[in-house]
Amino acid sequence: MECNRNKELTDISVCRRAAHEDSMSKIDRKISENLKRIRKSRNLSLDALSTRTGVSKSMLGQIERGESNPTVATMEKIAEGLRISFDELLYSREEDIMVIDPDRTDIYMKKEGKYRIRQIFGYDSRRSFEMYQAEIYPGGSMKDITDEEDTVRYLTVIEGELLFRAGNEVYTVSTGDEIRIAGGRDYTIENRSGTFARVSVIISYERSSRRF
Repeated sequence: MECNRNKELTDISVCRRAAHEDSMSKIDRKISENLKRIRKSRNLSLDALSTRTGVSKSMLGQIERGESNPTVATMEKIAEGLRISFDELLYSREEDIMVIDPDRTDIYMKKEGKYRIRQIFGYDSRRSFEMYQAEIYPGGSMKDITDEEDTVRYLTVIEGELLFRAGNEVYTVSTGDEIRIAGGRDYTIENRSGTFARVSVIISYERSSRRF
């Protein structure tokens, strides 16, 4: 996903909220994929699944083809009939081990000549964090606002030398340096070098973050 519809957009948080809204439109497809996968893994026909769940064969077929938006009541019947959790129908299946090459992931957000951001692990209600990798162009900069009080940013400079600004505080950071930013703070990262810089950004949901 590219979140560059607004030329003036520099706030990562705004883009993340838009992405979360977009992800809601993908839920029906996830339900379709998961239902079909689970049914086939158990060698069940649509008729057999209908008998187990009390949901009509035609409705199950529509759900699997992504032609129907199932109600919560229908989802509960399917989950109960298959003896699975509700979440197993809603979310993507995650392998025990996942190897992700950031260079092969889609550009999540970009501003030409300034930065581009790749999504490594996006929003998922089962996790308490999100992970992104930001690439800052030579002479470019990136602004973010930690607008949620229970959200903390953890930044790791993977490559390059950067100027980090948060209010009146200014730091020079380079490869290997770590930064923690509490909720409610805005910050800017500037790349004043002649080469690309890369930063790992972990967004952690910490209910007790305001204690620090």
